[in-house]
Amino acid sequence: MNLQVRPFETKRELEAMIDYFLETSDADLVRMGIDLDLVPTREEWLSAVVGDADLPDTEANRFYVGWHLDGRLVGHSSISHIVHGETAHCHLHLWEADLRGAGIGPRFLARSVDTYFDRFDLKLLASEPHAHNPAPNAALPKLGFRLVRRYRTRATSMSGEIEVSRYEITRDEWAALRKARSA
Repeated sequence: MNLQVRPFETKRELEAMIDYFLETSDADLVRMGIDLDLVPTREEWLSAVVGDADLPDTEANRFYVGWHLDGRLVGHSSISHIVHGETAHCHLHLWEADLRGAGIGPRFLARSVDTYFDRFDLKLLASEPHAHNPAPNAALPKLGFRLVRRYRTRATSMSGEIEVSRYEITRDEWAALRKARSA
């Protein structure tokens, strides 16, 4: 199995990410915490992400990496609420249902986290998945993210007010975990 994580490089990769959401069932979108009435059109969404992708890292509000399995794009991770040199919020999506639960998501996410800490010089990475979405709530602790609290918030521009689980990990914690795993 050849796993690669790399920044989105083409408009087609951004379109594939948008299509993943637009082609996902309403039930799965709700499980993720998405309010169906707040999902933008494909054109609006593409315009926003292409505009953000053209910004330098120090000005970007969102950054995407693709998850490639044997050369096939099978998911993505992104960060938002980026404060370069400080903090960002991490998101994770394994697009292919048959790959979920096979242990591949945490491997992709670990490589994504490496990219975020290095490329954006972050001190803290947070993730706030819907509290009732089992996949990210299982994957994040496996990688060493600490559950900080559960609370209600509007987690993204496409969510209404939902209960989220806030997970955090610092650069130093991440480095220590990576060192321990490689020893």
